Amino acid sequence: MSKPAKKSHRKLFTVGSDAPFQFTEAYKSLRTNLEFLSASGNCKTILITSSVPGEGKSNVAVNLAITLADSGKRVVLVDCDMRKSTISRYLHIPRDHIGITNTITGKDRTQLANALVNFKDLGIVVLPVGTIPPNPSELLATKAMENTFEALKQVYDYIIVDTPPVSVVTDAAVLCKYVDGALLVVRPGVTTIEGAQLSKKNLEAVNARVLGVVMNGYDVKKAGK
Repeated sequence: MSKPAKKSHRKLFTVGSDAPFQFTEAYKSLRTNLEFLSASGNCKTILITSSVPGEGKSNVAVNLAITLADSGKRVVLVDCDMRKSTISRYLHIPRDHIGITNTITGKDRTQLANALVNFKDLGIVVLPVGTIPPNPSELLATKAMENTFEALKQVYDYIIVDTPPVSVVTDAAVLCKYVDGALLVVRPGVTTIEGAQLSKKNLEAVNARVLGVVMNGYDVKKAGK
């Protein structure tokens, strides 16, 4: 019973005409809340993380990017999960496609334009991981990584950054210095209260602006009270 449940978390469900009304509306509500935050202060570069694997953070990152693009915004989704690269698997980006690791370690910085993948059907642009590095945390902390984010900010209205779980590795904490805020994804039956609290504490320890929590996989019928 546990194995099928785990696999279902890895399946990509996207907003669109075929998606349930409540599913699409939930992301529109999230978009509206983020737009209010942007109006009151800079909130264009948003980090998506979770406590542990299996909470659906990459799924949330993809759908949030699509929903923001639906409002006419230029959106780039950056896959900074340099350990599993879930978004590349979700969107069927070839493993040998160059990505962010290649652009920040290569001599030719113009590779950034070549690394971007345009998904016209989804309305978004994706910057995949590229070659999986042996030292993700160290690579994320480099000046070249900071320059990459600055270059993206000059072109896109929103930058959505998918990262590994914040309670498992330090990658998300390292990336917080490049973003305007972080969203913590939790999932009933997977996330524990203690795990969510620890994740929030880890983010606040690096002075991250925690924008809020996204409850993924919420079932109103089963939730009762």
